[in-house]
Amino acid sequence: MVNTASNNSDEKEFWENVETQFEEKVQDFSKTLNIAIIGKVSSGKSSLINALLKLSRKKAVAQVGAEAGVTRKLKILRLDERVRLIDSPGLDDVRAENSQITREFLKHIDVGILVVTGAADASQKRYLDDLRAHCESVFVVLNKIDEWDRLAPSALEKVVNQWKQVLQIEKIYPVCAFGYDADTPPGTPLDIRGVYSLREDIENFLGSKGKDLLLARHMGEKKSYAIGIISIALVAVAGEAFIPGSAAYITATQASAIVSLYYLYTGEIISSKTAIAILPTFAAEAGGTTLFLWVQSFLPPTGVVNLAAAGIAVSITFAILAAINSILASGAKLEQEELLKSKFRTYQEQAGITFVKDLLYTEVKLPALKEVIEKFL
Repeated sequence: MVNTASNNSDEKEFWENVETQFEEKVQDFSKTLNIAIIGKVSSGKSSLINALLKLSRKKAVAQVGAEAGVTRKLKILRLDERVRLIDSPGLDDVRAENSQITREFLKHIDVGILVVTGAADASQKRYLDDLRAHCESVFVVLNKIDEWDRLAPSALEKVVNQWKQVLQIEKIYPVCAFGYDADTPPGTPLDIRGVYSLREDIENFLGSKGKDLLLARHMGEKKSYAIGIISIALVAVAGEAFIPGSAAYITATQASAIVSLYYLYTGEIISSKTAIAILPTFAAEAGGTTLFLWVQSFLPPTGVVNLAAAGIAVSITFAILAAINSILASGAKLEQEELLKSKFRTYQEQAGITFVKDLLYTEVKLPALKEVIEKFL
């Protein structure tokens, strides 16, 4: 005779565990993100913003023009209801504007970016000090480094060192963000240099605060961020496969990754219940037994069961998240169940045993894992 009360109790405990794990894993997308870009008029702040957001010339959000002072005093870019960028000569100009938006903005600035150009100017130190007093993290950018392209490499190096000395800083980011000007001749390629390193350090800082996806959602190119979400989930499930009661942990990891991918592409926040409700769609397609036999055929005799379980967890999680990523990237809806199943089968067939072998033999470390995932997305 089946003990229904016991089964119900076990099921309730399982879902409570899933919910607890989910809350620990998922980002809080209700947070706000404020970024201040400070620098003299015509220092290239607007171009830098466009380059930071990986935008094409046609999709630029920050107005750029040949006339000095296109951004007059203060420009507020509200990327959405939670993310704001302020482009201004200095925080004094933000204070002078004195609107509700700027008052709220000044209460908490996550990232400050001081943009300088040309020869070292000690007067910029006061702007840097003001940013440091109001921001959690400050980055100094030497923009328009293309000005030194016709000189010896040592010329730029000398200017960088001079700026470090007058501003009393250890790191400065030499960058170029040329080509966003509306008067740039058609066909002229964007000249983007040094921005990757700046963006990476800003994202790492925001990641430490659980705010990286708030900005990533507005990037012109989202694939690398999707790969990051999927990679982190795969590393997690590979370890969770060895934990007693692993199903709850793996379910929570899959659900939190779905929520992150959904936010990345749509800017909307779905609940854990909504994310978890998508998972049964893939259950009949998983074919875990067959995959287990494949994995077992090449693994060493010791630890076969646990390693095979990890391989299955990683493979199925990859196929689920890759399918969801593909659908969201195309603008389709997750409610299209047959499309979800079709994409899942495609990714599972494409990846198959080769994918699992690659992951297990690279010890599922993030850098190598991202390279493996990129081959299939």
